[in-house]
Amino acid sequence: MMVEPAARTMTEMRSVPRARLFLSAILNSGNSSWTVRLRDLSASGARIDGKTLPSAGSPACIRRGALEAAGTIAWRAGKECGIRFDHPLALEEWMPAAPSGGQSTVDTLIDAVRSGEAEVLPFPSPHTPIGDVLPQRLAEELAYVGRLLESLGDDLCTEPMVIVRYAAKLQNLDIAAQVLGHVARLLTAEDPEQAIDSIGMTCLRKRLKRVSL
Repeated sequence: MMVEPAARTMTEMRSVPRARLFLSAILNSGNSSWTVRLRDLSASGARIDGKTLPSAGSPACIRRGALEAAGTIAWRAGKECGIRFDHPLALEEWMPAAPSGGQSTVDTLIDAVRSGEAEVLPFPSPHTPIGDVLPQRLAEELAYVGRLLESLGDDLCTEPMVIVRYAAKLQNLDIAAQVLGHVARLLTAEDPEQAIDSIGMTCLRKRLKRVSL
C-alpha cells in the first residue's frame, strides 16, 4: 500500500494521547465535501477513514454538528488519512456522551461494584414523590432521544445521495442531538452555572445565559 508523506509528522501525531472513536463527520477540502468517520482523535490531529479523501498536504476542515476543526492532511494511505489541526482541539467537546443503557454498561457497573469502585444505590421507592425524581427521569429521556437522533444521523450519513441533498440538514440533526445531551446533563447538575460554562457549544451557552450571540 502506498503511503503519501509525511511519515515523520504521522509519527509525531500518534505520540500524542488519542481517543479511539467511530463517529461520522463531514470533511471539507477546497470545494469538495465527503462523509467520513473519525477513528481516533487527539488535541493535535485525527485519523479519518472514507471512500474518497484529499491528498497529503491539502488544507481541510472536519465538521460535526456545531463543531469544526481546520488543519492540513498530513498523510494518506488507501482509505485512511491523518489531519493535523491548525490549533489545539478541545477534545472533551468532541467526545460522545456515554450511553446509559445496554449490556456493556451493565457489565461495567457490575465490575465497578465488585472492585469496590462503585456502590449499589437503592432503587427509588414507588412512594417517592415524583417531584424528587422527575428531573433525573427527564434527563434520562432527553439523553435517550439524543442518542436516537445521533444514531439516525450516522445511518443517514452512509447514503451518498442523502449527503449531497441534505448535508446542512444532517448537521442540524447532529446539533439537535448535542443540545439534548447538554440539556440532559444540566437538569441534574449540582452547580448549573458551572455546568453551563463548561458547555462547548458557544451558541447554546450564550442562549442559556441570555447573552447576545
